[in-house]
Amino acid sequence: MYRKKDLLLDKIIQEYIQSQSPIGSESLKMSMSIKISSATIRNYFKALCDEGILTQTHISSGRIPTALALKNYWRSKLNIKDSTPQVDLKKFQAACEGKGIFGIIKTKVPQKLRAVINCEHQFLILDFETDQIALRFNPSIERFAKELVGLEVQDIRQIAHQVCANALLEKLERMGESCELFYFGVEFLGFLLQYSGYQQLFFEITSGRIFDRLPKGIYFENAVPKGSIAIIQDIQLHQKEAKMLCMGALDRDYTDFYDQIAS
Repeated sequence: MYRKKDLLLDKIIQEYIQSQSPIGSESLKMSMSIKISSATIRNYFKALCDEGILTQTHISSGRIPTALALKNYWRSKLNIKDSTPQVDLKKFQAACEGKGIFGIIKTKVPQKLRAVINCEHQFLILDFETDQIALRFNPSIERFAKELVGLEVQDIRQIAHQVCANALLEKLERMGESCELFYFGVEFLGFLLQYSGYQQLFFEITSGRIFDRLPKGIYFENAVPKGSIAIIQDIQLHQKEAKMLCMGALDRDYTDFYDQIAS
């Protein structure tokens, strides 16, 4: 019984996401792969309504899934912990715009130390690919820094911490992280600005700072407005490590969204 009810509920949600319309017993019967009568479906409808999984609109005899049903559905269908999908940027843009979903991708920009420049034994300039830092001249620091040429800034931070090169570490921490952002479907995120409690979240998301605060996972009203879902996960963008956030209404088709963005 429970398996049949679960199959029925999955089909109701899938049909609703596709049609955005209430689902009736007759139309559901025709779309099911198992033999089931309309009367049996109506009995399941009643049971699921009693459980708060389905609800009936005033203008239709059909049923629609509640927010609780949609949240449980996406928890069961979206596997983000153990997957790192390969994403194509053009397909990502098309999927965001076509599915009514906001999406942002954050990629790290290479930040290697290119050279250590001695400025008349007064200062040392550490020249990175997109930034520079200055240190007071010290022969030991100069020798140490030259050994780091070619390394990424995060590796240099780790080494500086290990050897207690605090002056260098402090300067490196101020550099921040060099990254590149790609986002599409901003019009589907604009509703956040209508709520005073979520205006900060809008700018946190569009600036990419959201990735510093939230780890990968699926988020509902504990982090985003009620009726919405946000998904954060690691991806590969054109063979490079990146992070992705997509956000929209619970009744958007995230299964098809993921199918469309795959490279």
